[in-house]
Amino acid sequence: MQSLSIASLLILLVTLTGDLRAQDQPLSSSETNMLLDAIKDLKGQVKEQRYGIHASAITAFRSASSSTTSAYDFYLKCYKEMNFTRKGARESEYLEWKKKNRDYLRSREHSEARRMQLQYLVLTLRAAQFTKKEQYYSIIPELTTLIDNALSAYPHLGSSRKILHADAVGSTFARVYDLQSTMKRNKNWGRSPMDIDGIYDRTILPMYRSKEKLAELSAAWDKRIAQRITMVRALGSSESESKFTSDTLPRLKWAKNMDLLRGGKQRTALTAMVSLVRSNPEHDNIDEWIEELEGYLSGENAPGTFEDLDSGKEVAGEVNLPQSNSINSEPNVGAGRIPGNRREAREAIQNLDINNLRKLFGQ
Repeated sequence: MQSLSIASLLILLVTLTGDLRAQDQPLSSSETNMLLDAIKDLKGQVKEQRYGIHASAITAFRSASSSTTSAYDFYLKCYKEMNFTRKGARESEYLEWKKKNRDYLRSREHSEARRMQLQYLVLTLRAAQFTKKEQYYSIIPELTTLIDNALSAYPHLGSSRKILHADAVGSTFARVYDLQSTMKRNKNWGRSPMDIDGIYDRTILPMYRSKEKLAELSAAWDKRIAQRITMVRALGSSESESKFTSDTLPRLKWAKNMDLLRGGKQRTALTAMVSLVRSNPEHDNIDEWIEELEGYLSGENAPGTFEDLDSGKEVAGEVNLPQSNSINSEPNVGAGRIPGNRREAREAIQNLDINNLRKLFGQ
């Protein structure tokens, strides 16, 4: 059916092109309508074919992810298809490759990582069919559970950890089904099960950014932070853990409280932000945070709204959130200027008294 429609469209185009050359006239309304109808028909057929491919992939991926054994067998079939069969290689070449890599391929670590990659692909394909933002609610529990399961296995995966960080749509499984060409990059979706920041920034947190869902938003931030802590601890690197604790964790906590501030939780957010800057006087963002915090307290800065986040504006750093707009380029800390070095920053932090902040809020 599709090939006939394409052939018909090509014949129509050739005929019209010949007529146009002969007559040098624009398309008539009837000719334009004929072309539009043909394109509409083709569009529907392409969509139907794509849906069929995705439905077939979901069924296959679900079945293969039911156990590590199934994932192992399915991976071998897909790898053979992509790297040997489609390239016209001999069976002996495949068997030689399989023997050479037997220990790694048959390891539980590799099969377990592939199984979770397949599970993530199932969720990815389902999300690709969503047309409304609200539909993502249905997938969030499965998504967070998959991340938890991946984190539980993470310490024992060895070199197979990299599978859970790799782009799932670029995997051997996805390539067999040519998902790269049938799926557009989903701006509301992360790349892989261990793309924790991408998953929360694009999928989970946007679903709860409203004044009616602030409790869920706060809980989602806490879940994200807990999962990031689990992941860095699983690395078993004291250096990585130290850097995360001193740099990334304060950024995440600041970003969480910025969300609460935008949602109207002024007392909760600002009190927590004061504690945060007092506890992290050496952080790279300390000058910026003090400036913003003083601006929020004085009313010179506005934290913005959730709608501002939907505009797509990004800031530097691991958490992609828009910078607040300062009315005054040089807001004051008390009677002085924003500190320009770490020593002045530490002194300024000592002046940010939580008791005074409570008085400001009438507590």
